[in-house]
Amino acid sequence: MQSGQAKKAKQSMAIAGMVPDQVEAVGKLTYEAFRDVALSHGFEPIYESLDFATRVVRSLSRLEGFTSFVASEGGQPLAVNFLDQRNDIAGVGPVAVAIEHQGRGLGRMVMEALLEQAEDCGFQSVRLLQAAYNPVSFSLYCRLGFDAKDELASLRGRPPADEDVAAAVRECTPNDLDDVDQLSLEVLGFRRRGDVEAVMPFVRPLLAEREGRLVGYTCRIPTPSGILLGPAAARDEAALKDLIVSAARLAPVDLRPVVPVSCPSLLRWALQSGFSLSELATLMVRGTYEAPAGAYMPSVWY
Repeated sequence: MQSGQAKKAKQSMAIAGMVPDQVEAVGKLTYEAFRDVALSHGFEPIYESLDFATRVVRSLSRLEGFTSFVASEGGQPLAVNFLDQRNDIAGVGPVAVAIEHQGRGLGRMVMEALLEQAEDCGFQSVRLLQAAYNPVSFSLYCRLGFDAKDELASLRGRPPADEDVAAAVRECTPNDLDDVDQLSLEVLGFRRRGDVEAVMPFVRPLLAEREGRLVGYTCRIPTPSGILLGPAAARDEAALKDLIVSAARLAPVDLRPVVPVSCPSLLRWALQSGFSLSELATLMVRGTYEAPAGAYMPSVWY
């Protein structure tokens, strides 16, 4: 049931896809909303600058497989959400509401619009990562039918330079994509080809092999504060560790892996080997869910 605030907001709001001349305004509200909630809880903002947030919004508005939902009033964007439709699983976010318009039910509005679209497209599972320090968003997602499935540790740092690597690690090529798909299905229960293909033109994912058999992969995404690792899947935690160490050897900057608490050995190794904990996030799922049959790291969506 909708609250009185949500009903009143819905009467005066229009929800539509983002148009090019809204990118700057949407980037600004996204940056300010994420910055405000992070700083109010004593955490670093996810988006390091307004320029970075705007570039993310612009990229998502152009990237095939994404649908945007912008709530506007009088032509002014006040809330935004994005639906990732590139894979078997639907992803959510970023979700943001302009600071001065929070508390009006706008976040719920753009979430309901997204969930309706996901249902119309036939998705059986919709997933997102929720900042654990934000009780408001956690409560909203629970009310909308999402369940918490895993806790995720956002890390930053580098492993020791002399850390051993047991697997053979190399860069992914287009010829490897079918094998990456198969590994994703076996470990995660779904394919991630859309994620892998999206990053291939920029920084190629890394593959870990043992005796010529693929045992893990991870994507690498450059950001202003280091290289974000993920999504990733591996047959065991040792393979994922080898991928993290190899990624460090290839780039002299901080790495930012997001390690699930359901991979305890990997998380313990990381915290003992030079990585520090930045924040915790919750993997939330609406619909079907199958626990991974190996180790993994999420994308920024799931």
